[in-house]
Amino acid sequence: MAESATDREAGGNCNKEFIGIGGTVITVISKTKYEASDEEIKKLFSFHKLGNVVDIAALGCGEFNAAYKVTCDNGANYALKISPPEGSKVLTYEKNMMKSEVFWYSQMHEKTDILCPKVYVSDFSKEIIKSNCFIMELMPGGLIWEMGISAEEYEAIQKQKICMLTKIHKITNDGYGYIQTGLNASWYEALKNMALRLIDDCKSLGHDTPDGERFLQMIEKHKKLLETVPCRMVNFDLWDSNILYNKETGKICWIDPERGFWGDPVADFITLGPGQKAPLSAKQKELDIYNEMAEEKIFLTKETEIRYALAVCYLALIEEVEKYVRYEPDNPTYIRNTVDAREMYDMAFGIL
Repeated sequence: MAESATDREAGGNCNKEFIGIGGTVITVISKTKYEASDEEIKKLFSFHKLGNVVDIAALGCGEFNAAYKVTCDNGANYALKISPPEGSKVLTYEKNMMKSEVFWYSQMHEKTDILCPKVYVSDFSKEIIKSNCFIMELMPGGLIWEMGISAEEYEAIQKQKICMLTKIHKITNDGYGYIQTGLNASWYEALKNMALRLIDDCKSLGHDTPDGERFLQMIEKHKKLLETVPCRMVNFDLWDSNILYNKETGKICWIDPERGFWGDPVADFITLGPGQKAPLSAKQKELDIYNEMAEEKIFLTKETEIRYALAVCYLALIEEVEKYVRYEPDNPTYIRNTVDAREMYDMAFGIL
């Protein structure tokens, strides 16, 4: 869902090619990326006194934000990230999400020792770049599938990811939900409102979501349990595509935390082990590694299975609704989202 800052694009709207089922080459064309001119970027860097720009190269083949590698005459390299243009069709929770990303980077820098980029400038004035943007440290490393890693290296990377989650889960708050849409007094209220916003988005796009409505019923069914959930920093997007691996040091760097929220830490297990289509019970290995490092343990119980299944339903609802915004029905990614959401719903509803 979030984009990587290391994939390359040719410039402008990103035509992202990857290998799909059966070896088919799939092209994804972004509908939301801001196309910044060289002049805009040079003016932005000059205004913020970061140096004279001598080179600009597009970064990232994600489907939401635009990103550029910018080199200045002092030899410094930066990453510039720009949110979708004003008026772009985005989901409600994605509005002002860039401000959220800057906030989560600050939380990690201020309250943990997690390796992640430093944000040098955040510019939400829309005076030079006509959209929210920020300039951050360009980190070394690459995507793990580009690095020729061994099975042992991959296992070490996954342990580092789990260690990072134990660190953000120590960060607490009084309110639950997305900071960009407003916080709630409990995880029950927050999750319900998060679901309702997506259902409303779906209806505004001309579609019904019976699975989303059923998800709401499951939230009501488990209201008492959800009202007891602790409030923690949750990333909800720590896929391998959102880390950079430095093969020389063996360390990973966390990028693209914009989809984070305050909520149930169990939700972060979705991106671990067998992935989002598997129940929490299939992730005992990841739970054991987590509990070796975490002060606050997460054990496999009936209650944590339910909490996890509800988080999976929420991700399924996101995938179901976002396809209507981003893709045409014959697009392979539209079909992928449809299949993924169906499998996630079926697994989670079976538990709930």
